[in-house]
Amino acid sequence: MLIGKIDVRAKEKILVTIRDVKKTRMIDVRVHHTSDDGEMVATPAGISLSEGQIDLAVELLKEAKARVGEKK
Repeated sequence: MLIGKIDVRAKEKILVTIRDVKKTRMIDVRVHHTSDDGEMVATPAGISLSEGQIDLAVELLKEAKARVGEKK
């Protein structure tokens, strides 16, 4: 189930999807590219997170976002 897309380049997007893997629901964040025939194809670049990992991943992303503007 597609949740959303993030444009990276003209022929490259990051897709956020929910999928079932061995009876476990996973949130998949994966790079896809558009093939020459216009089809979106998944690449190996990405991660799948279980429901138990999502809250920590969101907190870490929020912390990273807060620190992006900080000086080194």
